[in-house]
Amino acid sequence: MLISVIGLGVEGESATKSFLNYGHKVYASDFSKDVKIDIDSPNLDLELGSHDFEKIYSSDAVSVSPSLFHLDVTQKIINRGLFISDVLTKHKDIKTIAVTGTNGKTTTTHMIYNILTNAGFKVAVGGNAAGGFNGYNDLLLLTNFEKEFDFILIEACDMTLEFCEYVFDIDYVVATNIGHDHLDVHKSIENYTQEVCTFIKNKVAILNSNDKNMMKIKNCPKKTLLFDKYPYNLKLFGEFNYNNADAAYKLSLAIGIDEDIINHSLQNFEAVEGRTIQFDFNNKTIVSGKTDNIDALKAVLEEKNFDVIIFGTARAGEECRFMMLDYLIEYNPLNLAIFQGLEDDLTNDYFNQLKNSGFENNLVILKNCNEIIEFIKNNDFKTIFIGGNGQQRISDIVNSLLS
Repeated sequence: MLISVIGLGVEGESATKSFLNYGHKVYASDFSKDVKIDIDSPNLDLELGSHDFEKIYSSDAVSVSPSLFHLDVTQKIINRGLFISDVLTKHKDIKTIAVTGTNGKTTTTHMIYNILTNAGFKVAVGGNAAGGFNGYNDLLLLTNFEKEFDFILIEACDMTLEFCEYVFDIDYVVATNIGHDHLDVHKSIENYTQEVCTFIKNKVAILNSNDKNMMKIKNCPKKTLLFDKYPYNLKLFGEFNYNNADAAYKLSLAIGIDEDIINHSLQNFEAVEGRTIQFDFNNKTIVSGKTDNIDALKAVLEEKNFDVIIFGTARAGEECRFMMLDYLIEYNPLNLAIFQGLEDDLTNDYFNQLKNSGFENNLVILKNCNEIIEFIKNNDFKTIFIGGNGQQRISDIVNSLLS
């Protein structure tokens, strides 16, 4: 097949790699000339700075990045019968579960996957490429060209709900929470709440009974089940993980999994790499994890008093991430260290905003992983939190401490 890929962000690049890996020819394009694509293949026709619609419309199928799904060009592709999920349709006959929400998606998805596989089911799992999976298109290819599956399990990013609704035939939705993230896209928490309401209509939805926004839309699905807190011990840090476990538990009961299998799977579940973990280092207790929005940060910091917070910065222009600085000031740690979490170095911006907002305790900038390790070793901290933005860099720090 000749497949066109429009848009080369995280999902678009992942889609391009997947199509090539399955032996297809790919025309991939993006309006930006600055996109960096790490792909070398004789079957790739790459165009940056423009789209050649003659090539696109002559393709066998077209993949559009989720962020571009709302554009008129997508509707034109759909009208021509070229949209990838209208060409490849086998996946729509498989029972499908989507996990969405601001926080806890990845952990909850992995919990459900463990339960289903322990129950003997064949499960295709994937979705949100930014969450660590190979992407939505990889999931399409897997379920259309490889072995038979009993379930499709999707991590659905909150910014891709309309896309996921069109691409997949979803039977169950687990919605973990509705928090203050990606508001540059949603524009308001009210809009985001309504988007979730639309997404869960005509489905069985498992909703967070502790989330006030979720409770506003509990009548949107055709059937609603509520989750709260898993009642048994887990090998995981944080009450929020007991919420994630109860979501997985309620979903698994709803699809008929034996309760003994559910409980055994959850009680033996280990933390997903890059998500929140607790460990000891040189007689110090360290908690670490991806906490890149204010709701995730609160969930961790409300669990324990930390002597120091080591915090990764966000990308430039992500104003909603700066809300976390207000919470850090309110939490008022005795020691706060800032490091560059993502590609833009905003450490000085964070430092200045914290100082200008009245933060008076010890505040330092750490330039790299080695400085962070030495900072931890050379200070008399007993409880340490490493988090914020920059999942890969946080993982690198943790792996260095554990090695």
